[in-house]
Amino acid sequence: MNCENKLLDPERGTVHRQPGPQWSCFWQSLFAVAVLGLLTVSAYLLLCQLRVLPSTQVSGEARSVQLCLALVMTPSLPHTLRQVGGDPRRRIGAHLTASTISRGDNVMWQNDADPTFTEGMEFKDNCLVIKTPGQYFIYSQVVFHSKGCEGQTVYLNHELAKFSSSYPEEALLLRATKSVCHYGKHEDPWYKTSYQGAIFEFDEGDRIFSRVDKDVVGYLDTTQGKTFFGIFAV
Repeated sequence: MNCENKLLDPERGTVHRQPGPQWSCFWQSLFAVAVLGLLTVSAYLLLCQLRVLPSTQVSGEARSVQLCLALVMTPSLPHTLRQVGGDPRRRIGAHLTASTISRGDNVMWQNDADPTFTEGMEFKDNCLVIKTPGQYFIYSQVVFHSKGCEGQTVYLNHELAKFSSSYPEEALLLRATKSVCHYGKHEDPWYKTSYQGAIFEFDEGDRIFSRVDKDVVGYLDTTQGKTFFGIFAV
């Protein structure tokens, strides 16, 4: 870009070059850089919108580079996505719901999940049995309810525990306690929800179970979707 001014000398018939204002060149260059940056951002957003490039919310810098390289190597986008995020161990998991048929002095669980979802996991004797060692997130929600109070405080205990073949006694993982009926006898209905969840390291053969005290099993709400117990690999 030429920022010089040309002046004609009428007496000598020559042309003199006079440098133009430096600020004019600066603003022209800055404008060109701004336009180039705007075009670059617009192109990137368009590619993300078309799902040609991954968004920053889904992946980090390393995963973005990996996905872009995979797109260059194969024309099949769905197949590529399965390759990048297809860690089979992350599909290990199970979700159990409370059975409406109460047996014994504890909550009874039932497996309503798709069998492919419980790959690497076994449901046996009302417990989840670990078949692949590693870190897992376990969670459990129990809902208690009653039509009224009998005149004494009720303590609602909810536990997650583990039994391992390498250790002779069960290990308590999580425990929650809630209380109701503090104000004497009345017929007002009440509800209490207890939810727990955390990440633990498990070995092959470990048995995980969720339970409540036998004294409060009668307060369990087994309506579908309210009381459940599950696990998935992380």
